[in-house]
Amino acid sequence: MTTQSVRDIAVLLVEEELNARRLGTHTKVMIRAAQKDFFRWASRRSTPDIRFFGKKDLVAYHAYLVGKKSKKTGEPLASNTINSRFRSVCLVFSVLYRAGVIAENPAYGLKLDIPLPAGWKRRPLTRDEITHFLETIDTSTKQGIKDRALFELIYSSGLRVAEVAALKVGDIDFVRRVMVVRGKFDRDRMVPISEVAHDFLLVYLGTKINELDAWIFNGYGGPTHGRHLTSSSVSERFRTLLRRFGMDKPEISTHSIRHSTATHLLENGASIRHVQELLGHRCIESTVRYTHVMTDTLIREYRKYHPREHELFEAIDDDYDARLDSLLVRKAKG
Repeated sequence: MTTQSVRDIAVLLVEEELNARRLGTHTKVMIRAAQKDFFRWASRRSTPDIRFFGKKDLVAYHAYLVGKKSKKTGEPLASNTINSRFRSVCLVFSVLYRAGVIAENPAYGLKLDIPLPAGWKRRPLTRDEITHFLETIDTSTKQGIKDRALFELIYSSGLRVAEVAALKVGDIDFVRRVMVVRGKFDRDRMVPISEVAHDFLLVYLGTKINELDAWIFNGYGGPTHGRHLTSSSVSERFRTLLRRFGMDKPEISTHSIRHSTATHLLENGASIRHVQELLGHRCIESTVRYTHVMTDTLIREYRKYHPREHELFEAIDDDYDARLDSLLVRKAKG
C-alpha cells in the first residue's frame, strides 16, 4: 500500500463518517480543507506515510498550526481555529484505526486543545448594538443595500451563515413573507421574514426577483464569481463592517446575529419550542443554551431588587446573623 493510497482510503473513510453524522455542508468543507492542509504538511516529513505517524508527529503538526498565519489577514490562527483543524486531523487516524489500516491510533488520549482566553465566549449583540450595526450601514450604495439586506435577513430569521449564503430567489415567498431554508442535517424548514428584511430584499433584488433559480447573494468576485457567497465571505464582510463602525470585539461573530435573534425573541416572551423550530435545532437542548444570557440578567436583577437579596434589607442586620448562626449550631447538634 502506497502513501497516496493510504490517504485516498482516509479521505473515503472520513467522507463516510461525515455523511453518517449528517454534518452540515459548511462543516464538511472545513474538515476537508483541514485534512488537505495536513496531507500537504505530512508530505514534507522525512516519513510521509501517515501509517507510521506517532504522537510526536501529531504534536509537531499542532506546533505547525500554532505558528501558522492566515493567508487573508496575516495574523496567527485563532485558538478555536487551531483546535477545530487539529480535531479534523485526529478524525483521520480514528477512521483508519477503526478500519484496521493502522494498528494504533496516535491521536488517542492526546489532549492539545488550546484554552480560550479567560472569560471568553461568544455572545449575542444587545438590541442597541444590532440596531446600531444595521442602521449604520450606508444604504446609498449598491454594496450597502446588499449588506443591509444580507444582515437584516440573518437577524430577521436567525439564519446560519451557510443558510443565508445559499438562498435562491425561488426559496422566498415575498407575498406571505416566508422562506424555505435548507438547513443542517438535510432538514428544510419554513421560517418567517421580518418586514424590514423583506423590504430591503425587494430593493436589493430589483428585477432579479423573477429569476427563481438565481442566487440571492452572489459572490463578490474571484472564485465565487457567478456563484453564491461563501460562509467565509459573509464572515469577513461582517468583520469589516464591525471594524468600520468601531464595534469589533473577539466575542462577536456572524453567529452572534443568530444568537441575538434567539435571545431577543425569548426575552420578549416567545416560546422556546417556537424558537427551536425557527433556528432548526434538532434538540431543544441546543436552544436552551441561548437562554443563558437571559438567566444571567435575571440573576443580576433579582439580586439587585429582591427584598431578601437587597443589601439595604432591614431584617438582615447583626441580630439576624446571630440568630441564624445559633439556629445552624442547634441544627448541627441534632
